[in-house]
Amino acid sequence: MNATRNSPQSSRLVTSCRNCRSAIALTLACLVPPALAEGIEPASKGQTVYVPIYSEIRHANVASSGRIDSTLMSVLVSVRNTDPKNAIRIVAAPYYNTDGGLVRNSVPKPRVIPPFGTFELFVELRENAGGSGANYAIKWEAEKPETLVSPPTIEALHSRFQAGYSVAFISRGRAISEP
Repeated sequence: MNATRNSPQSSRLVTSCRNCRSAIALTLACLVPPALAEGIEPASKGQTVYVPIYSEIRHANVASSGRIDSTLMSVLVSVRNTDPKNAIRIVAAPYYNTDGGLVRNSVPKPRVIPPFGTFELFVELRENAGGSGANYAIKWEAEKPETLVSPPTIEALHSRFQAGYSVAFISRGRAISEP
C-alpha cells in the first residue's frame, strides 16, 4: 500500500491536483473583484460622469497618403435613473471633441428624470465634430439637494447599420467627481 502511494503515478496525480486547485483559486481571485465592482454603488447627492463617445472609428490600414480609413457612428446616450423613489436632475451635458474642445452643451437648462425614468441624448451619424475621442461630461444631482439617491446608469450605444455590415457597441460612463 505504501509503495502505491509513493509511486511516480500517484505523485504526478497529487501534483496535478495541486496545480488544478492553484489554477482554480487564481482564476476565481481574478474574476471576483470585477464582479464585486459591478455591485451596488453608494448613494450620492450628485456627480459628474465621464462618458466616452466614439462618433468616428478609425480602422483598417494606414494608406500611403498617411490617411486612415474611418467610419462615422451614431450614438444614443442613455441616462437612466435607477432610484425607485427619487427624481434626479441633469444639470449639464457638455460634449467635447477629441482635442478637448467644447462642441456644445446638450442640456442648456436642467432636465428632471423621474424615478426609473430615462433621458436620452443623440449624436447623429452625419455629425463628425466629436471624432474618435469625443466625450460627454454629464453632471447630475438629486432633485432634492438633501437627499441621497441611487446613481444613474449612463451608457452610450454606438451603432452603424448598412448593407453588408453592421457595428454596435456600448461604452459606460464613469463618475469623475462629486458635487
